[in-house]
Amino acid sequence: VDRGAPPALTDCALTLCHPAGKMPAGAGGTPALPGAGRRSAPLGLARSLVAVLLSLCAAHWAHAHNVDTSYVRVAIERDRIECRFTLDVFTLQKITELDADHDQRVTPVELQRAAPALERFLREHVRLELDGTSSPLGEAADPAWPRGAGEALAAPDWHSAESLIAITFRRPLARPAHDVAIAFDFFETFGIRHTVLGSFVVDGRSEEVTFTQPEPDYLFDTEYGTTPAAAATPAPSRPSLWAALVRFFKLGMEHIFLGPDHLCFLLALLVVGRLRDWVRIVTSFTVAHSITLILAGLQIARLPSRFVECAIAATIVYVAVENLWRREPSHRWRLTFAFGLVHGFGFANSLLGMGLPASGRVRCLLVFNVGVEVAQLVIVVAAVPLLTLLARSRHAGAVRTAISAAVGVVGLGWLVERAFGLSFMPW
Repeated sequence: VDRGAPPALTDCALTLCHPAGKMPAGAGGTPALPGAGRRSAPLGLARSLVAVLLSLCAAHWAHAHNVDTSYVRVAIERDRIECRFTLDVFTLQKITELDADHDQRVTPVELQRAAPALERFLREHVRLELDGTSSPLGEAADPAWPRGAGEALAAPDWHSAESLIAITFRRPLARPAHDVAIAFDFFETFGIRHTVLGSFVVDGRSEEVTFTQPEPDYLFDTEYGTTPAAAATPAPSRPSLWAALVRFFKLGMEHIFLGPDHLCFLLALLVVGRLRDWVRIVTSFTVAHSITLILAGLQIARLPSRFVECAIAATIVYVAVENLWRREPSHRWRLTFAFGLVHGFGFANSLLGMGLPASGRVRCLLVFNVGVEVAQLVIVVAAVPLLTLLARSRHAGAVRTAISAAVGVVGLGWLVERAFGLSFMPW
């Protein structure tokens, strides 16, 4: 794992905060926005704040771990089954208080004390079935301390790959299991965007599976215990490509409808301007995020997940603050294109976390993007009548200011939370 900050971090922060690569006046460049005096000062302050916050979290981006992801490995043998759950400290803190003395450090002793609560939670929220019959997870081993983690895990690293804790359950089997099913119902505790990346391993072959709140379970055929009569019966077919396409279309829509950060970004963009401006803005955003979604989905270009999440929050703050001092949205489509590239990486990171299939990868990628666009279009169409009424109201200015201020505060909260690995926002 590369522990250093990305070499282009400073450039990324400046580009994000100063469109078109322009430096603020007085720093050797031209003003980032036209106008001077009182109108540019607050906006410059907001840009500086965003740049400082992005720079402060630089040390963590290179070894970032997606805090919305945990892992399960189900290893199946003829005489036993082993389920290994791997979660970071940030996620485990949602189950029980690991940091018993509140010194912002978790030690092996504190982890051992919390082990019964962690095991109990997993037993209560993970359902295992063997051949259609509910089965206990089995005996739990002591939680495995991360290799190379040292004597303690400090709070800033609780979200990182270095804080991954493995909890393993082993259960002996009287006879080989033909079907193994596992289901999760802890998404209300971990959040609706939480994803479990899973794998079933048997006789040298493995199958990758993704668990989400909409799809929390999976049935795996071990091919054990197959009798000649059973062998004569055609095996159930694997999910078709069509089923995969439908799944990724739904995931694309859910990513918009269940993603408050993208909704806030759209709201901040559309609250200023009229129909012609909205069409240009939405088109620009669509084209931009489609480019980076496809590039990242095909592994051509990637950015660290945590950097992307922080950058998305920063775009929300920027647009909301700009709304307070600029009422002319003619430039907004260009700004939206630049920020749309960042959001495209966010869509891609979410999609890759779901696990693209080896077959039909490009089609699933495109269908996911179509789902994003359809959900986005539904929101825009529903919002246009309200935005039109707002534009004609004599209180339009006050309402826009209130909405922009609220969105800016929420975006700033997300930025701080994501930059420093905190958990205080309700979404």
